[in-house]
Amino acid sequence: MKQLFTFLLILFCIPLLCAQEIETIIVPDAVMDRFSLLYPDARNIEWQIIKDNYKADFKNDKVTTMALLAWDGSMLKTETEIKIGALPETAIDYMAQNFPAIKIDQASIIEDKDGIITFEAVLDKVDLTFDCTGQVLATNEVVAGPRG
Repeated sequence: MKQLFTFLLILFCIPLLCAQEIETIIVPDAVMDRFSLLYPDARNIEWQIIKDNYKADFKNDKVTTMALLAWDGSMLKTETEIKIGALPETAIDYMAQNFPAIKIDQASIIEDKDGIITFEAVLDKVDLTFDCTGQVLATNEVVAGPRG
């Protein structure tokens, strides 16, 4: 009787385990082909669909990277984490003068579909975007979510 109960318990739990499966995003061949060509060594790839485009978050040569591709495989934007010291010197000076008590948490280089390069610095409660000469293009306050 105990074996029958155990068997029935396992039998009824199997569908529940399958129901927890995360939906797999189907990435079009054109997107996968272009991505594989540009990033053959990419690891830990996580795909998302954002406004009919395909976003890949991944590690490339141990560097955190994001690529946004259109459905036809054309590259729309890349964002690659960089060392803080790789930011333009003018940008570092600007942050030192305007946010002296705030540590820079993260820096990245961004390239859009037209090849325009910008830099982003993430501070405690503000994200700053700079052009390639270090001039401020945008300042965005980070609003804390429900978790603070």
